[in-house]
Amino acid sequence: MDHFKPHFFSVSDVSEQHRGHQNFKENVESHFEIIIVSEKFDNRNKIERHRMVNKSLKEEFLSDLHSVTIKTYTIDEFKNT
Repeated sequence: MDHFKPHFFSVSDVSEQHRGHQNFKENVESHFEIIIVSEKFDNRNKIERHRMVNKSLKEEFLSDLHSVTIKTYTIDEFKNT
């Protein structure tokens, strides 16, 4: 995620919240929440931002990554949250 040059970056493993769901794997980190604040998101809509992040996670989706909640903000948007 370094290519986003984030002002703020957070990754949280939320896999345990999906216990009991189909295909849940014990002791496997598969569900995450990502928050990225970056100038790279300036003048881009939510879909464009999510595509950027998903593209950077392509390799992870080929392994155990199953689901990711993506929250993207410009610096100004983040200041107002």
